[in-house]
Amino acid sequence: MYPEKIIRIFLLSFILVLGASSLWAESWKEGKDSRDKTRERIHMIKMWKMTEALKLDREGAARFFAVNNQFEETKRKLWRDFHEDTQRLRNLMRDMNPPERELRDLLVRIKGRKKEINDLSNRQMEDEMNLMRPEQQARYILFQIDFRREMEDLIREVREEKPPKPGYESIPEKIR
Repeated sequence: MYPEKIIRIFLLSFILVLGASSLWAESWKEGKDSRDKTRERIHMIKMWKMTEALKLDREGAARFFAVNNQFEETKRKLWRDFHEDTQRLRNLMRDMNPPERELRDLLVRIKGRKKEINDLSNRQMEDEMNLMRPEQQARYILFQIDFRREMEDLIREVREEKPPKPGYESIPEKIR
């Protein structure tokens, strides 16, 4: 009875989240605190759905999410640094004559961070898959693909309902 109750609660929560895309659009406007809360909610939904999809028991889920959370925290920091560097690159590119040395240094750092993120993601997948049986590994791969697609679709819906963010305008025609 207990797992069925959790699944029902999860499904109800998931339906509410999907149905409230206009509310999400408002929460994105409020700032970083609401973004962090939204990310937490998405992470919780992902954990619940993944537990169900992989058919993890309590001990398996505890081991899996201990590894997962360790990697996710590190990746969040790397992504934050990556985004700071790309924002710096955007600011430099607004200048008609950006300093070439600074551009080169920044591009090397961005490439390095991207490689580090990719390497960390590969290690994460390897470590997580080592905790699973082959059938669970197959379910894990499919879950990752399907969940990412669902989130991209949801984000696309939300973005269509709000104006674009300042600082993310397109590159001027003469630079292209």
